[in-house]
Amino acid sequence: MAGNGIGLKQTISDGLREAVRMRWNPSKDLAIVVGSYLLLVAVLYTAFNVVTSENVAPYFILYGPVSLLLIGVVLPVVWNTVLKKRPLADTGITKKHALVSLALGGLLGAVTYMGTLAELELPAFDELFPLLMMAITVGLFEAVFFRGWVQLSLDRAFGAIPAVVLGAAFYSLYHIGYGMEAEELLLLFILGITFAVAFRVTKNILVMWPFYTWIGGLYTNLEEGLSIPFESAYGFALVLVSMFMFIGFVLLKLSRDGKRKAPQPG
Repeated sequence: MAGNGIGLKQTISDGLREAVRMRWNPSKDLAIVVGSYLLLVAVLYTAFNVVTSENVAPYFILYGPVSLLLIGVVLPVVWNTVLKKRPLADTGITKKHALVSLALGGLLGAVTYMGTLAELELPAFDELFPLLMMAITVGLFEAVFFRGWVQLSLDRAFGAIPAVVLGAAFYSLYHIGYGMEAEELLLLFILGITFAVAFRVTKNILVMWPFYTWIGGLYTNLEEGLSIPFESAYGFALVLVSMFMFIGFVLLKLSRDGKRKAPQPG
């Protein structure tokens, strides 16, 4: 028992030392991350402030398939896992600490729900459902892009604490693409710190999704009286399914590649 206690203390001590250790290791990876971030903000700004939602088809294409799917999920996974041959865990997609991540995400989600959606009178189903599908899809995109892609890349380059602060800043400022103002960006920075710290506990996107981050997004949209056509739900559902299909395809490919490389009997 004493040995187990010493081992646990050592594990905690090692974890704390790793969390506070600073690094200076910027690389080509970080340049790709920053470039993808700037591209994302530019595309979102074009969709929301140039094309606008009045032009339904081009607006949705730029927002859903291009921003959320291609830039938000496909690009990070292709760069990290397909091109650089790293595990999907380097993008926050992992089975490691899955149950702990889901439990923590569920707890944070419940607390967030009690302070947000529980206090609202929800609209009718045909108004609520498309907003719900949008929030869930955007929630997965933000988990992969801002936590698994941006934050973990910053962590490898500078260490955990700078990654939390810089990741929160990236998360806040990306809302410029939506046309948000300075006061809102400050609140989003504080929220981004919360997200970043929660994610850093397990480095698994299951802390963020499916129980946590989308709740605040749905609450904000309902508070602001946002209304989108019911048919939008089908579009966001298609983007969400495409995300899962792409990740599933990569997992299958990795599994097959691993079996080919495994030592064969003589």
